[in-house]
Amino acid sequence: MKHPRSPEWPQKAVFTLGAVFAMEIAFNNERGLMSDQKPSTPKLLSLSGGGFRGFFQANILSYMEAELGMPLARLFALIAGTSIGGINALSLAAEIPTEKMVNFYKDWGPKIFPKIRWPLGLIRQKFSDKQLRAALEQLLEDRTIEDLKHKVLIPAVNLSTGMPQVFKTPHHANLVMDKKYSLVDVALATSAAPTYFPIHKMDGLDGSYMVDGGLVANHPGLYACIEAEQFLNMGKLPYKLLHIGTMSSGITDVCKTVNSGFLTRWRGKLFDLSISAQEAATENILKFKLGPDRYMKIDVTPPKEQVKFIALDKANPKAQQILSQQARSAYQNARTALQKYMAEGE
Repeated sequence: MKHPRSPEWPQKAVFTLGAVFAMEIAFNNERGLMSDQKPSTPKLLSLSGGGFRGFFQANILSYMEAELGMPLARLFALIAGTSIGGINALSLAAEIPTEKMVNFYKDWGPKIFPKIRWPLGLIRQKFSDKQLRAALEQLLEDRTIEDLKHKVLIPAVNLSTGMPQVFKTPHHANLVMDKKYSLVDVALATSAAPTYFPIHKMDGLDGSYMVDGGLVANHPGLYACIEAEQFLNMGKLPYKLLHIGTMSSGITDVCKTVNSGFLTRWRGKLFDLSISAQEAATENILKFKLGPDRYMKIDVTPPKEQVKFIALDKANPKAQQILSQQARSAYQNARTALQKYMAEGE
């Protein structure tokens, strides 16, 4: 039976891409999903943050999984995700169907980011996290990190220590401290975007307070590379990194408000500017470190006329339409390069 997300593209091309993916599956299954033995060219997956723009990312993941016909996470030796990308990463690693992830955005997005907000958003965060928690409990259920079927890395920022806090599966003998955390707790920690959602107090970790991982690693690809080399024995392997964005790079529009006060215009744009600039910086480092043959990105810089409709807290039908259309176009444009990228080195 045809997958509901299966694109209506030439069947021959679909088969070819699916065959490439199947080769990766065979390599991973032969060595064990949580094993430290890897295919000849291991693949890492990086998923950046961006609020509701994660809907763009989820659609691309869904197209990939539809062509594969199996859980997408089985292609990758490690999945790193920040903020909404962290929620997507946890879902993939739990082998939650990507079609369910897409519906998660459609069903819960308008509830998580409602039109009615706290007055002006000046004295507290714009949104409550009650709907986000309810949505995550429905999506991730009562799973913990040790329940995941694939290796993950999820950055957040620990306000109690002033340091990055990176949640990980126990994929190394030294990485056992995080395994009892609930996925809901970790998801709330990595996605507690300043000015948008309240600071998250972890149930464990001595009650530490967490904020969005986008403050330190909105593009978690560099963290993924370090993790692979340090803990997954890939220091001497020509591993590859696939990054899927959220249309966040270059999206901020602050030129007209550069001399405005914080409370008038800057406040709502500051976090966007931070993650956009940081993502661009990380992108340059990864291009230098890995080169064009080992690093691939699927993302879109939105046209200026669309920017105002896809702010990270807009989940209305207009935003959903733009994000889904851009995802379909981006995936169509990337398919040939993606096929080559996944096949090379096998």
